[in-house]
Amino acid sequence: MRPKPSRKLNKRITRVWRLSAAINVILWAGIPTIVLLLIAVLIAGSGNLTSGEKTAVSVLYIIFAICALVFLALLVVFVVIVPKIRWIQWSFEIYEEEIDIHKGIFWHKRIIIPLVRVQNIDTRQGPLLRMMGLSSFTVATAAGEHEIPGLETAEADALRDRVAILARIAQEDV
Repeated sequence: MRPKPSRKLNKRITRVWRLSAAINVILWAGIPTIVLLLIAVLIAGSGNLTSGEKTAVSVLYIIFAICALVFLALLVVFVVIVPKIRWIQWSFEIYEEEIDIHKGIFWHKRIIIPLVRVQNIDTRQGPLLRMMGLSSFTVATAAGEHEIPGLETAEADALRDRVAILARIAQEDV
């Protein structure tokens, strides 16, 4: 069995992953938690509550506390822990005849893309990647797209040009 590829992504990709995860956790867990707290506070502040309503407000506060703990746990896991492990597991290599990608935290995935199968090569840069000066390098084949995220923009452009030449040579040799 061949060794894992040795090239790593730029370390700044962890900042992109962290920021993206923080945005998602806040949208999907933080905002609902705050809305739940506001509902409980509004109900409690409405004045004369019956004992049943006071019990319902107490239950809402307990549910809020649980949601707040879940929110904090999600922040720690997806913003602090996962991006570091994800970066450690990611590696790739561009050879004369193929691209070798290794990734995955729980399920490790090894992708070998023969350059003769390459149909399209692309570099992409969303707002978070642009903010960090990074780009992603995408290779399209008949089987789908394969992305190498978190490369310096100049490096991604150089890889795109190099792989385009290698793919053209590989297809001419067939």
